[in-house]
Amino acid sequence: MRFRHTLFALLLTVAYSAEAFELIMIQAVSESRKTFITRNGKRQGVEIGMTATFTAEDVSVLARAVNVSGNFTQWQLLNIDAVLPFEKGAVITYYPATEYIWALAPESERRKYIKTQIKKSRASMVFKGALTRGISESVSEAPANTPRRGGYLAEVFYERDLFGDFAWDAGLRYEREVINYSGASLLTQRNLAMVNLIYYFDSFRDYVAGGRIYLSGGIGYGLSNTTTVGLSQAGPVSMIPSFKLGISLPFNDTWEFVLDNAFESLSTREEQEDGNIQTTNQTNYKVGFGLRRFF
Repeated sequence: MRFRHTLFALLLTVAYSAEAFELIMIQAVSESRKTFITRNGKRQGVEIGMTATFTAEDVSVLARAVNVSGNFTQWQLLNIDAVLPFEKGAVITYYPATEYIWALAPESERRKYIKTQIKKSRASMVFKGALTRGISESVSEAPANTPRRGGYLAEVFYERDLFGDFAWDAGLRYEREVINYSGASLLTQRNLAMVNLIYYFDSFRDYVAGGRIYLSGGIGYGLSNTTTVGLSQAGPVSMIPSFKLGISLPFNDTWEFVLDNAFESLSTREEQEDGNIQTTNQTNYKVGFGLRRFF
């Protein structure tokens, strides 16, 4: 008798699990590959906010229902760093609850699921231009003055994920700055190599259309050359530190638009034609914009 009861309970469990999953076709996939549509909806018991598992032969993903009609549902991947591994028209296995994936094939499905949750390390090139404005300045052996300074620059960076929400980049900058004193104007050109440590606030993605807000700090070193009528001086320039706040907005999986603003402290030691050394400390504000290309 006890054996019959056990067998009956086992059959009920198997029958319930069999009804818990079904084969379903992907009807559409968004360009970002973060959302997709399936042909099941309210009539099949799907509700907004419901979480489900979608499994193919070699991968599983978790998604939440964000829009539900009578016969169709739009799903969004739970992992913001993942991309949908399925194509339009693919037939996959659908589980209306996350726990069934572990019960049906614990080890193999666990490995597939964990693989989708691991953030992939990505690399990119960033191409930016910026406008600069001087905030403060002090020059050795010169009376206090408040010149009008401003200019433009071009930058190129190689960026790579580090760990978690951190990344690093290294790049080059070319800058031209015009300095207007009462009765004189100077032109300064700088070439710098820079490195930055970046932190991305991924938790804000839902509020900025899938974009990423970031904060970075960095340093730079290079050469500076200042010229005017009858004067030319050159020397090393260091940038310690630079603080930047920006946002990166995706066009697609490959390209992003980048916008940031920064405060930078520059220290220049330029040798004049008579051999004297002039030290200039200044603080600049800049607004930059450009494009990021992932590869």
